[in-house]
Amino acid sequence: MTGVGLWASGYPDTAAWTRGTPDSSVGTPAAELIPAALRRRASTLTRIVAEATQAARAESGVDLGRCAMVLGSAFGEISAMVEMIGSFREDEGMPSPTRFHNSVHNTPVAFASIATGNQGFVTAIAAGDETAAMALCEAVGVSAERGGEVLLVLADETLPPPLGTQRPYASGAVALILSNDSARSSRARLGPPRRGAAPPIPLPAAFAAHPCAGGFALVAALESGRWGPVPLGSREEGWVVDLEPVTSP
Repeated sequence: MTGVGLWASGYPDTAAWTRGTPDSSVGTPAAELIPAALRRRASTLTRIVAEATQAARAESGVDLGRCAMVLGSAFGEISAMVEMIGSFREDEGMPSPTRFHNSVHNTPVAFASIATGNQGFVTAIAAGDETAAMALCEAVGVSAERGGEVLLVLADETLPPPLGTQRPYASGAVALILSNDSARSSRARLGPPRRGAAPPIPLPAAFAAHPCAGGFALVAALESGRWGPVPLGSREEGWVVDLEPVTSP
């Protein structure tokens, strides 16, 4: 199978997904990847992206200072944005610099690039419930064009009021390291995203409605050794990606 090598980690603990329950022991993410001066004003979304990124680096050994970075997030810094809009009614109606700073869609991956000294390619993708598929398409394309490793993080935080009542889900992120270097070891091989059908992969209720559920499904399939097509969304006929084990030469 042609494709890219894959490593994957997540927040909360990905192993908990294969058991069908979130990891209740995970509290506020430490986000030790980010320097303390930046961490003090980091949002929840930025912190979970940092945690997943740190775990992926530990597993793959990739140099985050040299790889391309792609963030996929349907809503981005939605909590910071809602807070900033609310601040228009406070005092003189001017938002605080910190709120504005944290409201930009690519804030989490920008923090990660600053923390790792990465001055290379960094981008952010938002595509609703197809965010996982579109961000993966972007990451695969970047890998094919530029070579080397690509960090792909798929993440969204719990929607704040008044939005959260319409679509409840838990905050979560997965980080994937992709590489088209056949000489580099990897946990699996990943084909390009394509339109098609695939058997659903059960996820805990807290993540079933998550905009990046397709990324969680991919990690759950990898952790449990379920090979073949993996659905990247909730549609019966939608985006899928083929996952296969690495075979010895």
